[in-house]
Amino acid sequence: MAIDFETLLEGAPAYGVVDARDGVLLYGRPGHEAAFEALAAEVFDASGDDFEVILLTDAAERCDRLFVAPTGEHKSFDAR
Repeated sequence: MAIDFETLLEGAPAYGVVDARDGVLLYGRPGHEAAFEALAAEVFDASGDDFEVILLTDAAERCDRLFVAPTGEHKSFDAR
């Protein structure tokens, strides 16, 4: 399944979304760690033409946040 950047912005029970200057930060919600880690792997694998991903980890080296930046025309500071 292909990941769509706009769909990621909607959030889900496993993660929330915070707008950042040139992208968004996806953060895992408590109690959904396994689902967020699976999403992080899927998003990271899908990065490329539409968006780039930086994995961010907690003190235990678990991915608990993703910075996702679109590579196309739309930046978070552009009027939509």
